[in-house]
Amino acid sequence: MLKNLFMKQKVMNRVLYALVPIIIYAVFRFGWRVVAVIAVSNLFAVLTEYMFVRGQKSGKISGAVWVTGTLLALILPPAIPFWMAAVGAVVAISFGKMVFGGFGMNPFNPALVGRIFVFISFPKQMGTQWTLPFARLPGGFGSWANPQALTAATRISEMTENGVSGLGDLFFGNIPGCMGEISSLLIIAAAIYLIISKTAKWQPIVGGIISFLVFSFILYGENPLYYLFAGGVMFGMVFMLTDPVSMPKHKAVIWINAILTGFLVVLIRKYSSFPEGFMFALLLSNTFSPIIEYAFTSRAGKGK
Repeated sequence: MLKNLFMKQKVMNRVLYALVPIIIYAVFRFGWRVVAVIAVSNLFAVLTEYMFVRGQKSGKISGAVWVTGTLLALILPPAIPFWMAAVGAVVAISFGKMVFGGFGMNPFNPALVGRIFVFISFPKQMGTQWTLPFARLPGGFGSWANPQALTAATRISEMTENGVSGLGDLFFGNIPGCMGEISSLLIIAAAIYLIISKTAKWQPIVGGIISFLVFSFILYGENPLYYLFAGGVMFGMVFMLTDPVSMPKHKAVIWINAILTGFLVVLIRKYSSFPEGFMFALLLSNTFSPIIEYAFTSRAGKGK
């Protein structure tokens, strides 16, 4: 029965495979509650999409729904209340995907839409309360969650105000943060797998990261790697900027969209009241990319 309920989408399965090491590492750092948040997010994502498609001719739920549910959970803090993760999943599928016509029609990454809604609606839980990571084995493998918490600004705000430190901790993920965003090492490994398996294009990842590094150095005047490894920019560049549905189709526009996203992340982080700028940057670049792509295709048509 379940086989008849879901579409077969091998590309989406490969995205989930890439996320497995990141999920295991998140459990080690924060405990088994990570799995529970992922389960809740996926459950409500699937139920929401089913409510939309059950009356349609095919009546099948897209395999991409598991990617949305998992990505959304991994860009939330470990201690996020379960009901907030559920609300985020409902919003992600309803307003990030189904209102545009379902899979293949959405101009924005659905998980990003859900995350922005939760971030704006519940800023205290999303921006000031952080679970401290376990540092030694068995770490979170032997615990539901770490009871130790930190009430503070994000690592990006801390670096901006007090200088930078701990590049190794940032790279390997020995820091508080959202569940799937902390280990840049594992995110890079996931990017390599996605590119080799031809699941994701390398151009948006490379273009976005180079743009981010260049503009970070210009605006901060410090080692830009600190800012690259802090927050969700690495995770977003690999798993969201490469979304085949919301990503532009024209090769030149893919590069423009990536460069614009990297620039906007730095600009928002530096000058706005939001220390984590990737989600707003990608939302803005996805908004403008259809206009840019239309300009390119129209120009190409006139040149024939």
